[in-house]
Amino acid sequence: MTDLNFEQLVFSGGGTRCFWHGGFLETVRRPLALTPARIAGVSGGALSASCFIAGRDETLLEVMGTTFDRRSQNIATSWNEVQADGLTPHQRMYREIVAETLDRQAIAAIADGPSFQVLLAHPPTRRLPKWSTFPLMAAYLLDLAVRSTPKVVLPTALGTDQILVDARQAARDGRLIDLVCSAAVIPPVFNIEGWNGRPVIDGGMTSKAPMPDPNEGRTLILLTRRFRHLPQSESCIYVEPSEAVPADNIDYTNRRKIEDTWRQGASDGKAFLLRHGLGTDAPAFAHDKTHGTRDAHASG
Repeated sequence: MTDLNFEQLVFSGGGTRCFWHGGFLETVRRPLALTPARIAGVSGGALSASCFIAGRDETLLEVMGTTFDRRSQNIATSWNEVQADGLTPHQRMYREIVAETLDRQAIAAIADGPSFQVLLAHPPTRRLPKWSTFPLMAAYLLDLAVRSTPKVVLPTALGTDQILVDARQAARDGRLIDLVCSAAVIPPVFNIEGWNGRPVIDGGMTSKAPMPDPNEGRTLILLTRRFRHLPQSESCIYVEPSEAVPADNIDYTNRRKIEDTWRQGASDGKAFLLRHGLGTDAPAFAHDKTHGTRDAHASG
């Protein structure tokens, strides 16, 4: 029988696809008695992890849904918006959502919570860092299409490096919102942000599943897309959605998609528990396509 005692929890990125995390954890958290000592997140998974620690998962769903209700276009709709936001409002909207969701009490809970690290990546050069990411993005997309594994390698070959940032310390220093937003900078659409004097971009371009440091004990790794290749070992379990989730990671106009993605996560969580011999008293959800949910023992 699979050991379902996890000392570590890892959140992959995926923009609004990360609402699959929330639904999945809503279902499995109590049956698994999930209280990891170490947590890591990347890209949108940094916000998922923050909400998991602070108990703000449902708050995030409501805040983001309400924000999407007020938006009908994913591009700027006026010259004033172009001047304020550039071609898209996503970066500004994301910061507003993060700031509203992670209030003072949430930040305090994170500051006093388990070890929590966020993966950031540095672009290949400090000179024109935003535009230097074009070949980086091409390498990332090629890696995703050809290798189809959470272990990204091609962008690193172009000179991109990464850093794990102590999110608890960032919370204590009043910098958590900046950290979470910096983790989700997708070049070249978003403006490059900085961390400790260096330009940073979405760490998901270098790893879909950053392991905590120190990396000790069994690890549950939550993905937001399906991969053709999940590495195998006894140290960790990757869990991926049963099918492509409804949410589009760059669509900031459709509340129903993120709610349906949450429901799919909840349904997949129920399937995960049943597959491992655990019943669940979680409520029933409308999404019932759980037969394809896959998890695998995987190396970190």
